[in-house]
Amino acid sequence: MVLLAALMTGLTMFVGLGGYYAAMYYRFDNVARHMPPKARAELDWLVRSGQRGSDRYYDLFNRYGDDGPRITDLGFIASIGLISILAGGGIATVVARRISRPVTAVARAAAQVSAGDRSVRVDPRGGSGETGELIASFNRMAAEIEAYERERTVLTAGIAHELRTPLTILKGRLHGLADGVIDPAKGEADRLLRQVEQLSTLVEDLRTLAHADAGELELERKPIDLGDVLRAAVADLRASSALVPVAWTEMYVPAVVLGDRVRLTQIFTNILTNAVKHAPPGSRIAVSLVNANGRCVASVIDEGDGFAPEDEHRLFIPFWRAGADKRAGRPGSGIGLTLAAKMVEAHGGRIAAKNRADRSGACFSVSIPAA
Repeated sequence: MVLLAALMTGLTMFVGLGGYYAAMYYRFDNVARHMPPKARAELDWLVRSGQRGSDRYYDLFNRYGDDGPRITDLGFIASIGLISILAGGGIATVVARRISRPVTAVARAAAQVSAGDRSVRVDPRGGSGETGELIASFNRMAAEIEAYERERTVLTAGIAHELRTPLTILKGRLHGLADGVIDPAKGEADRLLRQVEQLSTLVEDLRTLAHADAGELELERKPIDLGDVLRAAVADLRASSALVPVAWTEMYVPAVVLGDRVRLTQIFTNILTNAVKHAPPGSRIAVSLVNANGRCVASVIDEGDGFAPEDEHRLFIPFWRAGADKRAGRPGSGIGLTLAAKMVEAHGGRIAAKNRADRSGACFSVSIPAA
């Protein structure tokens, strides 16, 4: 639009100046043709001698000029107007087509996205300025929609998979009880209750995830020392990690945040559980807490295999599990890290993961503003 306005302004000035000089030449020629030979010779001499603006020059014009416009004068004016319209219209058409081409491309791409093709993008070379910003905004929107659709598909498949296993067990055991094949007196109720508890945990995790996505996760914020939360979480996991012998290293400094103790415990329990799951026997898990630039930063470092670099952006996708975890048969629903990330964000913090540089292993860090 700015380019079009500049072009039209320049065109108007050009046509105006051209029309002015053309009108002056036309008037000079018209007046000269109606002068007697002697007066015309004097006028030519005044022009040649550089006295175009002298009193005598204007006196000759006023004496032999005609104040009323003639038919030929009106034709000349119409010609100037027509040239201006044609030139301005031509330039406006060219610029308008240049502007409308990327806008049309965005409209077509939007129709394709609406029809279900989430991979469509608009070539950014087709526009600049405002149209370039429009194309960039559309491409970002399309990429976000595609990522959302991909995550939704993974989420739906994950929910179906996680629900199918306990439901299948429950259905089979209950059929056995109904048919008299299974003896209810041999701890069957406890086995069924474990499957129900697994389903309840999954449903509660999904509810928490939905509230976090909607920005409606309720937090009872109080001043809390993150060191106390980490000590308690590590203590709870020591017994379970005894089945996979690992050593724990802890290093905490006072670090108070304004947060929900239950949610913070859930965050670090999920991260620590993930570290235990990937820790080889006899390895070490290091847990630390420091203050840095007004933020409390907790880190959990293991000595496992780490993760593939291309999987870094997938670690916090619901129900996503790395191929190595599936091949190794490691337990887990793939929702723990997702929940941790969402609850960290609800506390105004950030969660990050990276592979260790000194050896194999991964480092998960949580940064929350200090109180």
